[in-house]
Amino acid sequence: MGDWAVRRAGPADAEALRQVHAEGWRATYAGILPALAIDRELKRRRATGWGPTLGGQGLAAVLVAESPEAGVVGFATVGDPRESIADLEAEIAELYVLPAHQGRGVGRTLVEAAARHFVRHGLFGFYVWVLRSNRARFFYEALGGEPVLEKTGAVGGHPYGLVAYAWHDLTRLVTGADAPGALPPIG
Repeated sequence: MGDWAVRRAGPADAEALRQVHAEGWRATYAGILPALAIDRELKRRRATGWGPTLGGQGLAAVLVAESPEAGVVGFATVGDPRESIADLEAEIAELYVLPAHQGRGVGRTLVEAAARHFVRHGLFGFYVWVLRSNRARFFYEALGGEPVLEKTGAVGGHPYGLVAYAWHDLTRLVTGADAPGALPPIG
């Protein structure tokens, strides 16, 4: 496990977020999606930017994990659910960690920080969509996420299966019950 601080991203984090997103997308979806579809998505995201989620005060936020040595190594985009799923009140829309920092607890730290963020806003259940062929499914299952819905989506005209993982009780995530030591609050 590393020593990461989690905080709400601000406008000054935009370039670091672009880097984590690009490296995370390429590493996560290589071999799952065609290279052209990956490149198109990265260009689309660069063009649309990060919008009002950077530096705001409401539910919609980008949470970053950073270390003193490496800077921003991962992020989670959180907010209102984009779809109505099983009465869940919030969603992690994106979660990416730089490949060199995967497997070190950064993702767990971000999911737990997202759960605390939701609870602070009076919300107690959330979901995240994951490509069915993405090995991250097992990460979410290990954190207690339960598959609740499947659908088909498309990137660049290429169809792929998605699975929604849900948490209805955030107690374990908020307290870090499975993690060694308590997690710091989002600063």
